[in-house]
Amino acid sequence: MFLKLTAVAAAALTATGLGLWGAAPWADGNVHWRLTLDQGSVAHGKVIATGEREAWAFGWKVLGLGAWVPMVDGPHRPTAFRWDGTRWRRSDLPVERGHITAVAASSPSRVWALAGTDGGPSVLRWDGRAWTVVRRLPGTAGMGGLVAAGDDLWVFGDRRAWHYDGATWSERALPFQASRAAARSASDIWALDAEAPRVHHFDGRGWTPTDLAPALPKGSRPSGGPPPGLTGPRLTAVTAGPSGVWITGEAGVSSFVLSRTGAGWRGEDTSATAGRMGDRAAPVPDGRGGHWFLGSTDVNGDDSALAHRDASGRWTRTPVGGELTSLAAVPGGPLLATGRVGRASGVFRHLR
Repeated sequence: MFLKLTAVAAAALTATGLGLWGAAPWADGNVHWRLTLDQGSVAHGKVIATGEREAWAFGWKVLGLGAWVPMVDGPHRPTAFRWDGTRWRRSDLPVERGHITAVAASSPSRVWALAGTDGGPSVLRWDGRAWTVVRRLPGTAGMGGLVAAGDDLWVFGDRRAWHYDGATWSERALPFQASRAAARSASDIWALDAEAPRVHHFDGRGWTPTDLAPALPKGSRPSGGPPPGLTGPRLTAVTAGPSGVWITGEAGVSSFVLSRTGAGWRGEDTSATAGRMGDRAAPVPDGRGGHWFLGSTDVNGDDSALAHRDASGRWTRTPVGGELTSLAAVPGGPLLATGRVGRASGVFRHLR
């Protein structure tokens, strides 16, 4: 497998030097999205922006017979693709087989990835020069993802967490099962509870739970105590930043957003404004007090739509023309997404 930029895009890069961030006429995609990395393996992977001119996308390289015979799905080697301000370059990760399950970054030289392998999860770090394996963890680690803040890193497992403070690792018991997490600083971390509509806050000393059931939209509130599942309310993703803490969730086929922008929590049914969001991606701040969401146009959530909620609460939704799997925002630049648009698959740039 190899990287391929279209001839039109390559010519634009040579002529203008604007690269991904300029108004280059990409040949693939549609009127809203243009393909920037033609790499099918990242279509179901993740993309993360780590600076104004740097981003990473994660996919895999097929090994063995599967690399030569399309009908055979062989073992995979996790692979990273880095945009360095000029072009995408492939960077093989120091893991022979497995897949990337979660990624996080707090700066261009603090990029973390969790690789699931047969021997258990491995924590990988990009330090600005190379990827290295910095820690191997038990098989239960990584079930709740990971979150980075400055030099700090948390990896969440089965009622346990592994914490790196920039110098040493420690293992801690947790009073809850984490599903996703987000951080504003090393002493301001928010983790979703996988077993109930609760969020837990870490203040640098300990974890404090908050019951979010009272803030759920009326039709999404628990009605008799059944655990979250296919019909009960389930929290799916969280983002924490200057504009507050934002959580997506679903109850049955209905979606909702919970937000904490001051002292309290409020809920909003988004079934009509964003469509079913499921657990595709966390809300992405737009830098102006609003947020981008990966919504959909169908009840199953298969046909993606880009939904935007501005700072005043007004929603817009635009069909994608395919299925997107992750979303990231370049500071001061465009939105990036992984997925499939039309017949193209890889990493796409949003044309606003």
